[in-house]
Amino acid sequence: MATEVNNEGKEKLKSGLGKLFQKIGQGIEDAASLEVTTFTGSFEYKVSDVVKNGVDKVQIENVLKNLTVQNDSKLELVAFTSVKIDSDVSTIVKKDLSQADEELLKLHKDMITSAKESRQAFIKLVTDLISPAK
Repeated sequence: MATEVNNEGKEKLKSGLGKLFQKIGQGIEDAASLEVTTFTGSFEYKVSDVVKNGVDKVQIENVLKNLTVQNDSKLELVAFTSVKIDSDVSTIVKKDLSQADEELLKLHKDMITSAKESRQAFIKLVTDLISPAK
C-alpha cells in the first residue's frame, strides 16, 4: 500500500513538473514578442457573455470576440506597437490625436514599458532557474 501511494506521489510530481516546464516554455515563447494595442470608443456587453467558468473577472479576449460577433460597437485604434526579440519595432498611431487620445497614447507607452519590465523579470527568473548555483 505504501508503495502505491509513493508511486502515485511520484507520478503527480512528474506530471506537475511537466506542466511547469510546459508553462515556462510557453512563457519563453510569449516573451519573444510584445504587442500592445490601445483602443478608444464606446461599447456595451453583457457580463454573462464575457465571463468564463463563473470566474468573477472580465477577460478582454472574450470582450473583443463578443464585440466582433455582434459588430454593434465602434472602437478606434489609438496605437499599436509590436516589439520583436531582435529589437524590431513597429508602431501605428492614429493621426490627429485629441487631448483624450494623447492621454491614451501616454498610457500606451506606459503599458509598453511595464510589459518590457515584466518580460525581463520573467526571463531573469527562467535564467536563474536553469543556471547552476554559484
